[in-house]
Amino acid sequence: MILYTEDQLDDAWHYDCRIRTSMGSHWIARGMYEKLFVQYIDALIAGEKFIKLDIHIPEYILDAIDYEINLETEETIH
Repeated sequence: MILYTEDQLDDAWHYDCRIRTSMGSHWIARGMYEKLFVQYIDALIAGEKFIKLDIHIPEYILDAIDYEINLETEETIH
């Protein structure tokens, strides 16, 4: 299971809002962002390689998710 804190989710949502603003796009509601964020994580865990949900996630959060997925995969193998 991949866990994230509310602070991390808020940071990711604010990051998404900044990117959308710079592109002249409308923000999405935080609740919708959270749903898409969870869908993204679920897709990664399922092994999907090309995921397009139209959200922006900071690189450090993506790196942490990748680390956790790899850690869980290693634990399953051993």
